[in-house]
Amino acid sequence: MGAKDVIFVDGELSSQIDELARYIGELKGASDVAAFAAEVSSGEVPSNIIQASLGGVLAKAPENKLEAVYNQLFAIAASQGGDDGLSSVAGEVARDIETQAESGVAGLRVLNNLYNLAGEGRAQAKVFESMVGLAARTQLLGTLVPLVTRLPTMCSEWGVSAEDSARIILSLRDALDQAQLSCEAYEAEVAFLQAVGSASDKAVAVASSAIVRFANLAALCDLDALASLASVQELSQRNNALGDAGLLLNALLSSDYRQWLQFVAANGDKLKALGVDAQKASDKMRLLTVASIAADSLGQGVPFATIAQAIDVAETDVEVWIIDVIRSGLIQGKMNQ
Repeated sequence: MGAKDVIFVDGELSSQIDELARYIGELKGASDVAAFAAEVSSGEVPSNIIQASLGGVLAKAPENKLEAVYNQLFAIAASQGGDDGLSSVAGEVARDIETQAESGVAGLRVLNNLYNLAGEGRAQAKVFESMVGLAARTQLLGTLVPLVTRLPTMCSEWGVSAEDSARIILSLRDALDQAQLSCEAYEAEVAFLQAVGSASDKAVAVASSAIVRFANLAALCDLDALASLASVQELSQRNNALGDAGLLLNALLSSDYRQWLQFVAANGDKLKALGVDAQKASDKMRLLTVASIAADSLGQGVPFATIAQAIDVAETDVEVWIIDVIRSGLIQGKMNQ
């Protein structure tokens, strides 16, 4: 995805139309390809040829031809209908590729081209939804991961409603979950809270899910990125809208490891109901506690014994925890062994 694309095709438009119409006729198994091409090439050509391509006809073209034939289709639609002509059919064409393309890699290339050519924001949003669907179906969601943090900006550029933004982002979140990309699903939830805000009827559920994910996932360590979101702060202050998830967030923010253990002892049933893995969350709190000790001791040495006592581990195990904290990016430091 990037700047708007231009497609260059070789030959007169009429010959391009006839060539593509004949190819579609062959794919459809038309008994008289020439007659089929003549019929498609008459009247409302862009509409005729696009409709003829749907139903998985063009989408199931061989992988090595897929991008070329769709570029030809897009060029015909744009040449006869301009940007509006292509934008008006982008969603329908994208949906056909999403559900029918046999090659995910080639199909995503085609959808990326269509996204960049569509021009109009709402059409681009529909194409992106199809990119998510195709990537999920063909196990290629990793290709879309770099776009997750850009979703708030993309939704704004598309000019879609808050409801549509919510649907698009959560469809990607759900797909990432299905692919067991939990950290990326968390990033999608953060994107939702940035793009949609606290007014959505789904905001409480999404914020609560993000808080629980943070507690459970070892790779997530920047709690401020979640807690400082305006939508999360608004929900936290709105008559305890976050409920037990709000209690969990406050405990994560304000507790050291020993205080956390007290919180777990007093709220074990609530944490279990939320889906919090107490052991994983406790290990997370050990990391955060070590980072807090380091922040309070800038420029000073911190004895291993101090850390061992704070996180309730043997002094011989402290080195492992320090390495984990440094690896997580919470602190920068070195050990004097």
